[in-house]
Amino acid sequence: MKPFPEFLTVAPYRNNVGSTVYHGFEAKLEQRLAHGLSYLVSYTHSKLIDTASSVFDASILTGPIANFPVADSFNLRRERDSSTGDIPNVFVASTTWQLPIGRGHSLNPSGSWGVLAHGWQITGIVQLQSGMPFAITQTTNFNAFAGFGVQRPNVVASPNLPSDQRSPAKWFNTAAFQAASQFTLGTASRNPVRGPDYRDADIAFIKHTGIRDRVDLEFRAEIFNLTNTPAFGQPNGVVGSSAFGTITATATDPRVIQFGLKVNY
Repeated sequence: MKPFPEFLTVAPYRNNVGSTVYHGFEAKLEQRLAHGLSYLVSYTHSKLIDTASSVFDASILTGPIANFPVADSFNLRRERDSSTGDIPNVFVASTTWQLPIGRGHSLNPSGSWGVLAHGWQITGIVQLQSGMPFAITQTTNFNAFAGFGVQRPNVVASPNLPSDQRSPAKWFNTAAFQAASQFTLGTASRNPVRGPDYRDADIAFIKHTGIRDRVDLEFRAEIFNLTNTPAFGQPNGVVGSSAFGTITATATDPRVIQFGLKVNY
């Protein structure tokens, strides 16, 4: 501000200096409703690479939506890595099946058994996806005095552990990282480790019972996270923290069962 003392406030305007590259393969298998059955199966294999996994508002005096400082503002190529939102494999399958019981089907019981057996429908969805990368930093940024927003540690070994050795108590090889000293940038890339996979299965049992011509009683029994599989959050990625490498939270609820009764007219 020294050259322009008449201006009391100087606001920077952010230029779009990041880059993103996405490559993906998609496949889909669909069965439209026929004979009471429909399903949709989709799979995506992809790679998302960028230099900044955050979104900035370029307007004057508007702050960033997410801000992850770069290690070296003079060399953005060091930031090029798998994006924080990179999910290499995503598989989703959903189905709806109207059970072939009742009028027009070979199984058509009458009486009270017929009332209980008619009108059932089963729906479900299964989702499987790879874990997402995350950053590794260190407790103390020894280069903060020089304006560096973050200091990454050095990588001295492979950070990946075999699947049978990973647990919430130690998700990756913490000994693979060592704190970088002052005046050094560290050799770790922006997102050198990948977090836990995500698995979920939901199912619902739905029964429609006609009461009158235009009145329908709907019963629903819904089970979320059918297998009660925990969806772990990202591990602690701060070298020097007592919790480094551990997972202390889950991203979703455990198994939830709910029932519902509704009258449609």
